[in-house]
Amino acid sequence: MVLEFFQNACILIAFMSIAQHLLRNKRIFEDMSLKSKFLWGLYSGILGVILMINSVHITTDTFIDFRYIPILFSAIYSGFFSSIISSILIAIFRSLILGVSDISLIGSAIALAMGIGFGIISLLKISKKRKYIYSMIFFVIASVISSFTVPQNITFDFKTVSLYFSGYLIVSYISIKYADYIFETVRIYQKLRNEATKDYLTGLNNVRQFDNSFNNISQRAVRKEEDLSMLFIDIDFFKKINDTYGHNAGDTILKSLALILLDTCRTYDIVSRMGGEEFSVILLDCSDSEAVKIAERLREKIEENDFYISDNNFIKITISIGIASYPNTTTQIDNLLEMADTALYQAKNTGRNKVVLFNNDEHKI
Repeated sequence: MVLEFFQNACILIAFMSIAQHLLRNKRIFEDMSLKSKFLWGLYSGILGVILMINSVHITTDTFIDFRYIPILFSAIYSGFFSSIISSILIAIFRSLILGVSDISLIGSAIALAMGIGFGIISLLKISKKRKYIYSMIFFVIASVISSFTVPQNITFDFKTVSLYFSGYLIVSYISIKYADYIFETVRIYQKLRNEATKDYLTGLNNVRQFDNSFNNISQRAVRKEEDLSMLFIDIDFFKKINDTYGHNAGDTILKSLALILLDTCRTYDIVSRMGGEEFSVILLDCSDSEAVKIAERLREKIEENDFYISDNNFIKITISIGIASYPNTTTQIDNLLEMADTALYQAKNTGRNKVVLFNNDEHKI
């Protein structure tokens, strides 16, 4: 019996470890969608079914296991809906797959009761620790009450009952702690992965992610013979802004500018911060003429915008933009970045607050 309980615990931990791998790229720390909650409940229900298959048999159709722990997980970490889904799956398997009988119907009813009870507790505005404690109290009370519904010909000796309840409490506690460890590990992994690809200040792509995106997109543009345009953007006299108003004001302006870039560009364009006051926009499937229109729209919107550096204080800024386009300004897509940078340099040195499209004729040696 101890061996079977140990196998149940090992299956539980193994499934949780698999879940860690499945969840590491998911946004589990944001509000879950209904689909996510359903999948969470489904996964927990499948785990409960596997635990039932490897249960401790008391009689031919009576067995005990840790099937309610996955329901508890669903309730605590995903909420009422997931708890109900997992309990329904376990209840269906108990009655329909393993055979319909009085004891199986009782088992299904208990599973549904656990799902409802754990789910209701999950709705309480209390800490996760208290939810666990209340859930364990509910589990013990529900188990004692359900024991009176078991046919008289089925008896449980004290050793079996005490081993089951003590094992349940120990395994559920260890599993909850392990689940907390998994979620913290996933959170740290996602944080580090995000920091490796995102600019810490603006939330835009950083230079590393820009390089990866440009390499992939440029190869696809050549392969599919699509247009590809590049904008290099620089804030005019940004050093003067920092010197006059301070670096905190400069950071505020950078964040505001990033939001305007995201709002003005198309949803599928790639906006990045290249460092300092320099930004870039990769315009997918965009000709040179369309790129100029987008750049001018950006320049005008920035020029007209009030950039607040405090509650009642704002300043005006302007930007210069350099544009290069494949295959219009160059047939060598690898030269796109250099040409956009050259066009930006020309915009900065011929008056600023302007858009310059790279012209091959003007830059021939």
